[in-house]
Amino acid sequence: MIVNPFTDQNLQMAAQVGVEDIVIPYPGLNLQELLETKRRVESFGMRLTHVERKLPHLRNVHNLQGREEELEAIKTLIRNMAEAEMEVLCYNWMPNEDWHRTTAEAPERGGAKVTAFDLSKIDEANATDADGRPEKITSAEELWDNLERFLNDIIPTCEDAGIKLALHPDDPPLAELQGQPRIIINHAAFEKVVKLVDSPANGLCYCTGSFGPTGEGLVAGIQKLGQHITFAHVRNTRGTASNFTETWHDNGDLDLPAIMKALAETGFQGTLRPDHAPSMVGETNETPGYEMLGKLFAIGYLRALMPKSN
Repeated sequence: MIVNPFTDQNLQMAAQVGVEDIVIPYPGLNLQELLETKRRVESFGMRLTHVERKLPHLRNVHNLQGREEELEAIKTLIRNMAEAEMEVLCYNWMPNEDWHRTTAEAPERGGAKVTAFDLSKIDEANATDADGRPEKITSAEELWDNLERFLNDIIPTCEDAGIKLALHPDDPPLAELQGQPRIIINHAAFEKVVKLVDSPANGLCYCTGSFGPTGEGLVAGIQKLGQHITFAHVRNTRGTASNFTETWHDNGDLDLPAIMKALAETGFQGTLRPDHAPSMVGETNETPGYEMLGKLFAIGYLRALMPKSN
């Protein structure tokens, strides 16, 4: 779970509802600060296991000047994560840095607020977690070449450190956005990624909310990719890749009970994160998808879908 804001009260609430693993955004390169965060999380009976979101990576995505320095910083982060006994670095290959929406205030059940994406409004609205348009347009072929080079550069460090990568799909899963091609948009792309470098460290973050709007069969996708899934994001959506809305976990288009069953049947034992959840009454919605109260509901819902251990 991502705890936001990262306060003692929210950490305690996470522990109270059964959270075991804590995920943090890019923490910088100060090892002592990372170790202090680890101690703080452990004081509430949980583990600090994953880094994801806001990882500086665009110079590698677009092969820009400073790529080598950026790569070395990521290697340092991986070594620091190993020192902190962490497990997974979740990254993406989105050319505009992160996920994109056109509103952060779409109405959901009871007046809760969720994010939504409408391609027809892309140039007039920008409610997004991304950094905006990339500074250069990079072709799909170049994006694949840059990703393969990145993996070849970074996987040996991951293997030495015992840290696994988890590649997150593009969100929204469109082949082009504002004139910029995008490549990690379907199951076929995930299959291609794991073939670029043959290593247990070359893993995938299976995100139901990113793949859901594609219309592809998520259960079949999980069954096919299962051995490579090192991290799972579970959320629900309604609509298509060019026009979709996030929802409560229990009332979107996706069959989350079947998805959770498929993950279990593939033998998935990694961390499962309740992904974006609605902002509820009393919350500021300053960090859409990452406010705290909706996630507490999501955790309870997903825990009820998890298979019971004997």
